[in-house]
Amino acid sequence: MLTLRQELLLNLIVSDYISDAAPIASESLTRMHNLGVSSATIRNEVAILEDQGYITRPHASAGSIPADKAYRLYVESVLADDTNELPSPARDVIRHQLVNVEHDIDAWGNVATALLAQLVGYMGIATFPKMKESRVRHIELVQVQDFVTMLIVVLEQARLRKHLVRLEDPVESVQLETISQRIRAELIGLNRREIESKPMQLSPVEKDLVEATVLILKDEDLASQSERYVDGLPNLLIQPEFDDQDMMRTIVQGVEDGSLIDAVLSEAPEGSVVEVVIGHEHVGDVLRPLSVVICQYGIPGEISGAVGAVGPTRMEYTKTISGVKFISGVMSGLVKGAYTS
Repeated sequence: MLTLRQELLLNLIVSDYISDAAPIASESLTRMHNLGVSSATIRNEVAILEDQGYITRPHASAGSIPADKAYRLYVESVLADDTNELPSPARDVIRHQLVNVEHDIDAWGNVATALLAQLVGYMGIATFPKMKESRVRHIELVQVQDFVTMLIVVLEQARLRKHLVRLEDPVESVQLETISQRIRAELIGLNRREIESKPMQLSPVEKDLVEATVLILKDEDLASQSERYVDGLPNLLIQPEFDDQDMMRTIVQGVEDGSLIDAVLSEAPEGSVVEVVIGHEHVGDVLRPLSVVICQYGIPGEISGAVGAVGPTRMEYTKTISGVKFISGVMSGLVKGAYTS
């Protein structure tokens, strides 16, 4: 258990290190902050922080570098402070740019990640909002050949899926439209489970088309994540922690092959709570040099996506947490407007 003075010193070390990216000497703490105690007292307290694993020092006479344990204590204080929020100008810009694309759902992720990356100076990640269970919004049939028709299924989350269906017998275009109307009347508004359990009197062609629709819904529901959007990788790579070429190469490869993005998204919490995962708190090795701030957005239990930032453990947590929280809130509003109106 830290004393109030030790906790104050630790928070100062963390905040100064976030700002300077250089080990923090005890003398600089005395010089830069009006602590009302001697340098000797500060050195003694810093030694205790080192013994308890909150800081590390490259060598005995070097300054203090926060350990993951120190960042965790610092983050908990940030999360507990309800007054931390973005300045009004930043909120206005973010809200304005996201509202400008509210009718272009495909643009949400690109705009959100670009805004977040620009705001925090790290890498932004977002996913397209995904239904917990996909539902049919519209169905069309398009004749491709005499024995082949294209089934087009529009899902409730405004995603479009296509499937070629081979027919046992040729179907004329007029007959195909009649089948389309029949299928739409049976399936629109339903999810996969509801379609499979619904009694329907179907012709062989209609049965094939319904089975193909169920397959489309199943594939969509089983997809672990929807489309991902990434922006600001250069912001991450210019951080002094990643000067090492091997580390830089590992991060770039993880982004390109998707393994780093998968690892980040696997840490997204349920609901609208902001999750912060620091350094060695990550389950896998790929994220160990990094910190992640991530939050879900959308309508709980119905449709959700994720938005987050990835940076060094020496992250500006206050700004990043506030930014992720605000952007996820605006995007939740967009989802509610699009899917409940």
